[in-house]
Amino acid sequence: MNKFGVIVLSTVLATSNVIMPVSTFAASSKENTHEARQLEKQKKQEEKVQRQIKEQQAKQKKQEEKVQRQQKEQKAKLEKQLEKQQKLSEKMLKQQGYKEVWRDEFNGNKLNLSDWNIETHEPGWVNEELQSYVTSEENIYVKDGKLYLNPVKKGNSITSGRVNTQGKHDFKYGYFEVTAKVPKGKGYLPAFWMMPTNENLYGQWPKCGEIDIMEVMGHNPSKLYGTIHYGAPHAQQQGTFLTNPLIDFSNSFHKFGVEWEADHISWYVDGVKYYETRNWFSAVEGGGEVTYPAPFDQKFYMILNLAVGGSWVGYPDESTSFDNNPFVIDSVKVYQKDKKYYDEVEKNATKPEKEIKIKEADNTGNYITNGNFKNALDPKEDWEMHLEDDANNTTYEIKDEAIKILQKNIGNQNHSVQLKQQNIPLYRGLEYTLTFDAKADDSRSIIVDVEGPEKNWTRYLQDTKLELSKDMKTYSLTFKMDRSSDLNSSVEFNLGNQGSTSPVTIKNVSLKVTGGQKVDESAIKEVRPDGNYVYNGSFQEGKNRLGYWTIDPKDAQQISVTNSENDRRLKVVVGKENISNPIIIKQTNLPLTKGDYYISYKAYKENVGSQDVQKNEADFTVKLGNTTFAEKLDSNAEAKYSHDFKFEADQNNEIELIFDHPGVYYVDDIMVAENSKIKNGSFNAGKSGFTEGFYSSAEAASVIDSQKEDNAYDLTIKNTGDADWNIQLMQDGIKLEKGKKYRLKLKAKASIDRDILVTLQHNGSSDNDWTPYSGGDEARLMKLYKAKYDQNEYQEYECVFTMNSETDNNARLSVTLGAVSNRQITQQHRICIDDIVLEEIQD
Repeated sequence: MNKFGVIVLSTVLATSNVIMPVSTFAASSKENTHEARQLEKQKKQEEKVQRQIKEQQAKQKKQEEKVQRQQKEQKAKLEKQLEKQQKLSEKMLKQQGYKEVWRDEFNGNKLNLSDWNIETHEPGWVNEELQSYVTSEENIYVKDGKLYLNPVKKGNSITSGRVNTQGKHDFKYGYFEVTAKVPKGKGYLPAFWMMPTNENLYGQWPKCGEIDIMEVMGHNPSKLYGTIHYGAPHAQQQGTFLTNPLIDFSNSFHKFGVEWEADHISWYVDGVKYYETRNWFSAVEGGGEVTYPAPFDQKFYMILNLAVGGSWVGYPDESTSFDNNPFVIDSVKVYQKDKKYYDEVEKNATKPEKEIKIKEADNTGNYITNGNFKNALDPKEDWEMHLEDDANNTTYEIKDEAIKILQKNIGNQNHSVQLKQQNIPLYRGLEYTLTFDAKADDSRSIIVDVEGPEKNWTRYLQDTKLELSKDMKTYSLTFKMDRSSDLNSSVEFNLGNQGSTSPVTIKNVSLKVTGGQKVDESAIKEVRPDGNYVYNGSFQEGKNRLGYWTIDPKDAQQISVTNSENDRRLKVVVGKENISNPIIIKQTNLPLTKGDYYISYKAYKENVGSQDVQKNEADFTVKLGNTTFAEKLDSNAEAKYSHDFKFEADQNNEIELIFDHPGVYYVDDIMVAENSKIKNGSFNAGKSGFTEGFYSSAEAASVIDSQKEDNAYDLTIKNTGDADWNIQLMQDGIKLEKGKKYRLKLKAKASIDRDILVTLQHNGSSDNDWTPYSGGDEARLMKLYKAKYDQNEYQEYECVFTMNSETDNNARLSVTLGAVSNRQITQQHRICIDDIVLEEIQD
């Protein structure tokens, strides 16, 4: 390097106040140049990545826009198909002979209360629901030709709407349709459904029947449920339908319908049938079945409601919107065919014969099929893996003669994840032992049970929680079948709602008889649940509604049961030939034992004339054991006859109805029960023995509550009227003897603070004499308190009195529930009354 170059370089370095060897500077310059190139390269790479990201985003956006266009086009196409399908549905109804008989398209600016009733109920009234049903226009309003049932949340309070057509539009058979759009959100359960106008005809729910035309859970608005409930024991038939999510039930209006005839019930959505059933029954547990098609052979009314939360649908969470999220109803329509058609269908309706294939135990005595899991699961032959929506991603694997259940979600219910085997026969009187081996990957619990799916899920082996460990262990659970035999019981392993998803392995399952003696149930005849020793005393059960009664085949044409608007009575046409050859209708093997009883029945004769009255002859005779009751009848269809009698152990346990005088006779409500001064004070026989009076401006309705109460008289009052006697519960025919001392007792509760009166008095129906026998106002008054009701406690009434008047064979018990203490109440409230007892006591 020459000298000039060095001098120049030194000058530069001196200017920078840096002293550095020339070779070092050259290396540094080279490195800087390299770094610059690297930075430039990195920058270009980053720019390339950014371009690629932008290109990918643009491509993705374009793809999303394409998908959205396709979905929009598909939705438009589906909506067009839906509209066409819905129009075709209306056309098909007309082609099938239907005529529109009622509609509401919600024109106007408010709900038409001549068509609809607004229901009000407290939270938790049914199904552990959260909402109050109220009359507020925030919750129920009509706008732009649509009805809105709107959920409103204020703090911890949730309100909603529920309306029905009871007493205004009630129908027996037809096609019932709602056009509606449902709210979306966890915890919502909108419904269009039907309940019987007279819930007491066959008994309270579920015996009375229920038709659920449409239910959609808010967390899955693509799934539709159609159901009927009946029993007892409670049973149901249910169908489901899945729609395309693009036009789910929350973003499009759909038509939900049900076709109800005597021999079938079919469910439709937008004109498409998705489920049908012909199989149902009505019965009292421990009693006989009412003749098919009961309970679906009576008038029903329609209900629209939006429930929030509940034991089935689950409860709202932070994702649930209460902001303008209503159940919107566009229209409700009812179509019917002519009455002759329905009468003919009902006349010929027969319950489908269910083929009963009774499973036999294998050669080791085991009733479980594939209990060693050598084969794949077959729900028709052995095991079924049942999964609820909240755990439907659970899987399983079968390996080494065991099943391993791979649970993904905990689930909200025990049966959210359930391994079960049905069609297991259990016979009354036998002892069974369920044995199996089980373990879990990590310690956890499961619940094991044996139950009756057709017997209201009655547990034969109670829910038994077992703690599983990592080690395989053998478990044995023993139970006795002390109920009626069940040929379709279910063995169940429940993994849901146990706080763990740890996999569970099960193998070597067996169910064997280990003791007891099989009971011959055909030889058993027990007192009916209502206390009646006579079976089918109301002529509603069995073939031709004459179940349990024996008749001579030669008399068959003269014996029938009427069925006009569900008014059923035994009808006997007696001819002159029967004077010497009486018609006898008999029932044997009544479960009577030695004791005091009474018999009562309603009976009358057609066209009783003056000549009949003058004849001092009995029209027909009732023979019970060794006792005979001869009756002279008139034409009063509600005439009731009652007799006390003693039964000795050695008597014949038969009842005979004997007809030997020409005429047309009607008999109904035959009751033989243990004698007591107040008949059916436990209300186990429904309202039998009691009459009700709702007078003047009083508004009230009653049922016998067997759900929340133990068969209690349950009265809902909207308006007491302006007099205490406007609402009464009464029983006549009570015998009070002069000089004797009595104790009158009952228990009651009310959902508000209020007074009622309890009185034994003269029956002034014929002479207007209402003299009280049981004391004055102070003795008759019972004060009821809401605080007790809120604690689910009954209050007890007791009155001791001496009968100072002359003996009265027809005294009246009156529980007075109107404007007692001069207080008219227009606030809706509930009163329950039970266990009414009158007993004679010694001084």
